[in-house]
Amino acid sequence: MASMLSLLDVLPKNERVDIGGGAQIDIFGISGEDVGKILTRYPDAFQQLANAQRPGGIDPALFGAVVAASQRNGSEESLLGNEIVERRGRGLALGAQLKVLQAIGRCTFPDGVGPFLEALTSLSSSVKNSIQVVVQAASRDQATKSPPPLKPSEQPDMPASGSSRRAK
Repeated sequence: MASMLSLLDVLPKNERVDIGGGAQIDIFGISGEDVGKILTRYPDAFQQLANAQRPGGIDPALFGAVVAASQRNGSEESLLGNEIVERRGRGLALGAQLKVLQAIGRCTFPDGVGPFLEALTSLSSSVKNSIQVVVQAASRDQATKSPPPLKPSEQPDMPASGSSRRAK
């Protein structure tokens, strides 16, 4: 029988990248939490990354944040928000930046971006459908409930049948 593994037993996916001059850095996949933090700072981050193939397609500050998110402080935390690391990421030579960006893509999306986006779209569709079912069920439940009966003290003042009231 195979032994069971947990996240404590598995190291995060990473690659060592040569950034020139014999220097190498370890690149780790970017977590969902860090993606959220990056999107808070740069709401158009995905659009910018899609434009990465052309020079100037990415704001240098965004690139520095992405590089910092791919770095670790010796434990499990990324260096996103560390101004020194972000500045050094922005300052990498263009060729090194390209290598780092490609490694980040491989480590963050080990099966590729396409399958990730397909799974995300499928998940989004499933969640949307589930929410619609819940809303419909809640609406039906509310529609079938009659209002609670009034207490005798709350009964509306209605004239008795057959009697007439005259306006004064």
